[in-house]
Amino acid sequence: MSKQKYGVPQSRPNKTQAAQARQFEQLANTFKTAMAHREYGTACTAAEAALKILPQHMGVMSDYALCLMRQQQYTRAHAVYLRIYNSSTTLQAQASSTWLDGLAEVCGWLGLREDTLRYGQQSLKRADSLHSRGPSHAMAGNPPPFQKDRPERNIIAFTLFGDSPRYCESAIANVLAAKELFPYWRCRVYLDQTVPTAIQHRLRDAGAQIIDMSGAAQDGVHPLMWRFLVVDDPEVDRYLIRDADSLLSEREQAAVEQWITSDYWFHHMRDYFTHTELILAGLWGGCRGGLMPLKPLMQAWMARQADVTRFADQIFLREIVWPTLRQSVLNHDEWFDFHGAVSFPAHAPIRWRTEHFHVGSNASFRAIRGVSTKPSGERQGWRVLDEQGAEICAYSAQVKEGEWVADLPFFVIEAIASGQWRVELTTEQPPN
Repeated sequence: MSKQKYGVPQSRPNKTQAAQARQFEQLANTFKTAMAHREYGTACTAAEAALKILPQHMGVMSDYALCLMRQQQYTRAHAVYLRIYNSSTTLQAQASSTWLDGLAEVCGWLGLREDTLRYGQQSLKRADSLHSRGPSHAMAGNPPPFQKDRPERNIIAFTLFGDSPRYCESAIANVLAAKELFPYWRCRVYLDQTVPTAIQHRLRDAGAQIIDMSGAAQDGVHPLMWRFLVVDDPEVDRYLIRDADSLLSEREQAAVEQWITSDYWFHHMRDYFTHTELILAGLWGGCRGGLMPLKPLMQAWMARQADVTRFADQIFLREIVWPTLRQSVLNHDEWFDFHGAVSFPAHAPIRWRTEHFHVGSNASFRAIRGVSTKPSGERQGWRVLDEQGAEICAYSAQVKEGEWVADLPFFVIEAIASGQWRVELTTEQPPN
């Protein structure tokens, strides 16, 4: 929650004002903690209390609207966002930097397609106006040709760290799917020692190149940005940057095929009403020579950051890469009609039979859970077995009040729910 006070502060606040300031500070801290733990009800209560102190505080108002939206109270969130939208430019400047994105998103949840386009396009145009004039790289001549007979020069790059099945299982599924969807490409996974050895073996067995980013190899580059290092590889002609927990599909295959037969240096996709970032970190690609070397820029950018968030990769792309990418990009987007957007080409049926699948969607939108006799804070080992009792995967999850929860890709959960596969507790944690 923004701690900026609305109105002109008094030089000598009275006792009531001082007490309200302390209360506001406490509510801001409560809100921040609750949001970090996705406790949106608690966060909403804190925001409502803060608005009683400062009813016109746009920072609090935008935070409150976000909390309502995360609780699926879309109509109420929409009304609060519209209050910000209908306020003066001066007041709007006090709201969170993403409030217009929030308004576009809530319109998407409410099925207001035209309003989603309007507000999302406004957000994108504002961001473009702010970031388009930064330093850019001069692209000389035409992009390098796509070489089908040299797949090692065409790379699909992922970042992977940690031992969450949400990312590990989806990453393996992507490497396997790429063999059919992108036969002229190779998957490359940038990872470190936090990824279990068993997962690394499965990735290699599936055909992935592994780039070990453990220890000094990180060299001041944020883990989310490791995959961007493919840009600097002189042995790579074409690259696609992708999220480990989003699944490759036929829709994306058709869009990429259209790009590699075009004269554009870069490719970008938007396929959902939340895709209002200038460059979505896992939905873009480019050609050798299209960008300046990124590693020194990432190191310098990271050194300037006082507070690194989980959106660091997208912020970096917005500030550093967008001024160049915008000059020559094939942009597939049927939502926002922004920056010369074109429709996705016709494609084969998507193999992932989920109701709301889109390019870039999170594959682990569901979780499995179970009981454990272990004390809170300890980890419970578990594994998934197939019909013959063979192990599909093995992980561990932290126990909280006798229960453990683990996010898993839908294709694993569906096999468990159908009875095809089963979950078994283990006495030991899976080895790293």
